[in-house]
Amino acid sequence: ADDFNPCEDIMSAVPLRILIWIISILALLGNTAVLLVLLGSRCKLTVPRFLMCHLAFSDLCMGIYLVVIATVDIVTRGRYYNHAIDWQTGLGCRAAGFFTVFASELSVFTLTAITLERWYTIKHALRLDRKLRLRHACIVMTAGWIFSSLAALLPTVGVSSYGKVSICLPMDVESLVSQVYVVSLLLLNILAFFCVCGCYLSIYLTVRNPSSAPAHADTSVAQRMAVLIFTDFVCMAPISFSAVSA
Repeated sequence: ADDFNPCEDIMSAVPLRILIWIISILALLGNTAVLLVLLGSRCKLTVPRFLMCHLAFSDLCMGIYLVVIATVDIVTRGRYYNHAIDWQTGLGCRAAGFFTVFASELSVFTLTAITLERWYTIKHALRLDRKLRLRHACIVMTAGWIFSSLAALLPTVGVSSYGKVSICLPMDVESLVSQVYVVSLLLLNILAFFCVCGCYLSIYLTVRNPSSAPAHADTSVAQRMAVLIFTDFVCMAPISFSAVSA
């Protein structure tokens, strides 16, 4: 037994068990509501709305992963040692692991894409001929889906493994290939964080410059997106930095 492979309970602390249910239910309800509002609206599907749909879907997948882990914790409560091998080597754990890696990488990719889109729109506020179109966003997000799917599939074919720990994260770093895989994902997340910070610094300087004169609507959207993106990265960045140092 260790912190990631318990004997009795996956969620050893009662507050943690309660918290995971609260977070997972909020993730499912909140992101489903976002998708219904954005896709059911009669308003034109703009590039920011399109990207927000992808962000909501990726966070919805994370909610599914949390529900799966919380459910397994309840089902095996007090006797996880009887189920550990079947769970960690079974299809359920691989599916849960796929959901979390796919969701986290698609979320980081989309957050970065949203930031770059806002930066590009505000930097070229006076050049209507250089506005990003929906077809451009489709190409970008297709690349994001391919990358996230490949990242999530690799542990199922021997590059790291989802069965190493009870919460089905790719934490197997015994081989060099697995180490490169895990560290690469973490470094990409850190790089995305610095990219976001740089873009918002540039946006701030542009908005402060009267000669640039970005539209008020563009600036307002950028401010709202900034709150969303930085709260997400406040959660992710410490994990990435700590894991890389470990």
